[in-house]
Amino acid sequence: MEPSRFLTVHYLDGSSETFTFPKQAKDQYDQMSKLHDAMTADRIVIEADSCLHIIPLNAVKRFEFSPLPDTLPEGIIRNASLNL
Repeated sequence: MEPSRFLTVHYLDGSSETFTFPKQAKDQYDQMSKLHDAMTADRIVIEADSCLHIIPLNAVKRFEFSPLPDTLPEGIIRNASLNL
């Protein structure tokens, strides 16, 4: 069985939600396209537990995706550490 992916949404009000889901892309090209679309959208839409979650990005502080996608677009800083 394929391992789950995780998306944690950190909201501006300090709350957060974590979603788990299977791999969404068919291949690396599809993955790059989906990542580009997500990076340029004004909202993220997630179907989870028979509900549709529409999250406006102006309410989001940051996202955390895990595991890291196989391929990333140019311009992303790599091998960094988050120091809280």
